Amino acid sequence: MTQKTVLLVGATGALGDLIARELKNRGAALRLLVREKSRSKLAADLAEYAESIVDDEPGIFDGVDTVVSAVQGATGTIVDAQLAWLRAAREAGVRRFIPSDYSMNLFGLDDGDNIHSDFRREFARRAEDEKGDVELVHVLNGGFLDRGVLFGFLGAIDLEKNEANLWGDGNETMEFTTFADTAAYTAAAAVDDRAVPKFLYVAGDQLTFHGLVSETEAALGRSLTVVQRGAMAEMDAEINRRTADQSTRMSAVPLMYWRAMLSGKGRAGELQNSRYPDIKPQSVREYAAAIAKGTAYSPYMN
Repeated sequence: MTQKTVLLVGATGALGDLIARELKNRGAALRLLVREKSRSKLAADLAEYAESIVDDEPGIFDGVDTVVSAVQGATGTIVDAQLAWLRAAREAGVRRFIPSDYSMNLFGLDDGDNIHSDFRREFARRAEDEKGDVELVHVLNGGFLDRGVLFGFLGAIDLEKNEANLWGDGNETMEFTTFADTAAYTAAAAVDDRAVPKFLYVAGDQLTFHGLVSETEAALGRSLTVVQRGAMAEMDAEINRRTADQSTRMSAVPLMYWRAMLSGKGRAGELQNSRYPDIKPQSVREYAAAIAKGTAYSPYMN
């Protein structure tokens, strides 16, 4: 494999930092796009081994093989800024562009199902008309298997209360992947000499809600109480109630993610873990066991 020059946007974020390290481990020549006002947030060791640290200026995509975006934000960042980078990448002859998706299969959702996914699908729709010969790769890893997400923000499992929150019947298969493993798959796709599928489905584990509960219980060595919150229609009603009021609108976002997974709309296509057999992703049981030992990594809690 020849050395690839990869430009990473968003290296100051939780996932971006991990992607940068994985790219370096895979021998990439690492170029970081970091605006001047954000330089202080960049890890010192990343700054040291980056080939260069650049701002958003002409010529930054020259000689780049792959652009990887790990930015967060609303339409101004996810749609407008990423489209601008894609256009510049196209003009510079960049081969591959990996946008900031890193989620369940957001392409299975309808507009309005999830506020954040709407931004990303809007980018994807417009990117098809802008990309030219650039290969677009959407990394779709399911929900983040993380103390701050699955066991936090998402509201799926509350380890302090020993409760698991269920809407519907819990029989749909869902995907879960750690931040570290998502970063590893993203870096592998970035430097892959082969053509990469447009939708790269990867996962550390695939489980129904009931499987998630049983695997977590087995690892923790204690029981979880399943709290039946209502049918899926009642979940829809609760989300609609929250989004109708501007003061509670954003509190609906975790429920939107959890709904997409529980309903099966966010289910992945055929997993492609086997493309990168050197990556051995953590399962739910393994990660929950690490929680029990106090060694589980989380970019939000470590």
